[in-house]
Amino acid sequence: MRSESIEILIGEIDYKLGRIDYFKTHLEEWENKEEEDYKKSQRRLAKLIDETNNLLRIMKLEELDEFKDYQEVFEKLEISSSS
Repeated sequence: MRSESIEILIGEIDYKLGRIDYFKTHLEEWENKEEEDYKKSQRRLAKLIDETNNLLRIMKLEELDEFKDYQEVFEKLEISSSS
């Protein structure tokens, strides 16, 4: 992969990881978990996790050296998406 592509991929992964952290924190603090917005946020979190997993799989195939920095995060996301 070209260095520009790697930078874009890393930026996208880091952005999505930040959004995942935001949604996890936001959902934990939510008072009324029966609200439709809560359910929408849960779906958005699941989608973000899935998208991030896909990007990390691409990185694992294309840029193994860069992937090593994200190995632990990838494993945690895999566990959380399967539960």
